[in-house]
Amino acid sequence: MAIRIAAIDNMLDMIRGHQTLERRDARDHELAQLMDKLSQNTYGSRIEMPAEDTHRTIEFGEPKKNPP
Repeated sequence: MAIRIAAIDNMLDMIRGHQTLERRDARDHELAQLMDKLSQNTYGSRIEMPAEDTHRTIEFGEPKKNPP
């Protein structure tokens, strides 16, 4: 015959819930690290931004005219 103590059952439930949260946090952290690693790879096309040139003058051409 087993004696069940409600307080111990509650503690076990809390421990199991805490373990579940820790596993979920670890999985989320691992996913975030993987996404960071993938975003830093050299595969595929990369957008190269031009160097900033603050001394260059900006010239605007003639506005385009709509055909009749």
